[in-house]
Amino acid sequence: MNARRLLANSLLPVILVGGAVAVGAWGARLSMARRAGEKKAAELAAIPTAKAEKGNFAVTASVTGELEAVESVPVAAKAGGQLLYVVPNGTRVKKGDVIAELDVPRLQRQLRDRELGYVNAVDDLATKQRDLAAKVEQAKIALQQAEYQLEQSRAARQGDLEERTRQKEYDAAEYGLSQSRFERDQVLAKEGLLPEREPELRSTQLKAQEFGLERQTKDLELLQAEKESEELDKQAAVEKAQAEVARAENEEKFELRSAEMTVKIREQQLERVKQEVADAVLLAPSDGIVVLEEESSGMMGRRPIEPGDRVYPGRPVASIPDLDSMRVKVDLSEEQGRVVKRKLEAVVTVPAIPGMEFPAEVSEVSQTAGESTLPGTGMPSGERKFAAYLQIKDRKEAPLRPGMTARVEVIVERIEDVISVPLECIFEREDRKVVFVRVGDGFKEVAVELGEENEQAVVVTKGLKGGEEVALRDVGAPEISAPEATPSASGATGTGL
Repeated sequence: MNARRLLANSLLPVILVGGAVAVGAWGARLSMARRAGEKKAAELAAIPTAKAEKGNFAVTASVTGELEAVESVPVAAKAGGQLLYVVPNGTRVKKGDVIAELDVPRLQRQLRDRELGYVNAVDDLATKQRDLAAKVEQAKIALQQAEYQLEQSRAARQGDLEERTRQKEYDAAEYGLSQSRFERDQVLAKEGLLPEREPELRSTQLKAQEFGLERQTKDLELLQAEKESEELDKQAAVEKAQAEVARAENEEKFELRSAEMTVKIREQQLERVKQEVADAVLLAPSDGIVVLEEESSGMMGRRPIEPGDRVYPGRPVASIPDLDSMRVKVDLSEEQGRVVKRKLEAVVTVPAIPGMEFPAEVSEVSQTAGESTLPGTGMPSGERKFAAYLQIKDRKEAPLRPGMTARVEVIVERIEDVISVPLECIFEREDRKVVFVRVGDGFKEVAVELGEENEQAVVVTKGLKGGEEVALRDVGAPEISAPEATPSASGATGTGL
């Protein structure tokens, strides 16, 4: 009995120490479990969630494109040459401001050459007009002199002929009178009234008069021939002078026509260069923003036109877009090209103008697909794309500019009264689609069936009722509960899900 008591007394301290150690270990475990639970609860509480929405759902096609103006006023080169100056792309200009200049110094040199050529041609024309007019005048004076000499010759011949004719007629009358006297003297001599010598003297005188008449006739004929010959010479001189006048007038006409044609050609060349000089300075046709045309840049794709580039007449250099009417040009994939149609509504956002959405409508969709190019390179991408345009209905006075990147959500279909969640809420578990629904302080895995989707959300056809909070990241377990219950003085326990 004493031995038993002694043994009990000796074991009691050991039991008390062991109990104290056990109690201390249990307290330590309780503290660690509580801290782990609190950490777990904090982690679960920090998981972001989204609400399962119930309502209308829009099936959309998302694509990125580029803003451009529906209408633009082109600025084309009217002359060919090398660009010396062009305003930076996107410069705001007023009507009449200089947009670009061609090789003006070269054209100005040409202008000086053309001006000198024109002045020389005008001087040459004036000289020819003066010289040729003098030649014509000289020829006309010579003609007048020849005509005067012809008239003088005719008048002198006529006077001489009339005088000689009158003398001949007078002498013929005297001859006739002498012949009558001779015949009378012969009768008187036969009758013895006159000496016989008297008729003989009369006969000698009569013969002398007859010889004189014959000589006068021959002289008159000779004078007539001489005068006619002289008149013919004078007439020939007149005709020669007339021919010289005609030749001088024809020469004047031909030479002046040639000189006038040269002046006209030089004038046209001068006006053309003047116009080229004027056309070498490209002015803004209206107020607005300058959008430069692009040029191939080899492996670098395309770049805005710049000084040093050559242009030809009619080539567009820039355009002034109408910023009040903007649209988005996009390239649709083959699948998108199948569902995107004209008149469909869309929403446009521009990353450079955050926080704003612009209503739009599909205005045009290409009926044939073309090969797209890699952005910024111009090289084929190997994909077939459908070109499409979306008209922005309300620009909301935002500073939309051609060339800005635009993101487009085309509303392909609207589904009424459905439940949808963000795509980030859907996870895969073997062959199932699941979401994690918040329940209390934890999450519960729920299998779901899905319907239509867009770029942001998907329709849940089975598994949710709407209004649930769904985790936006994979919780990582089929069923996650709140921290496990741990003994406590109050006796509280965690809720399992």
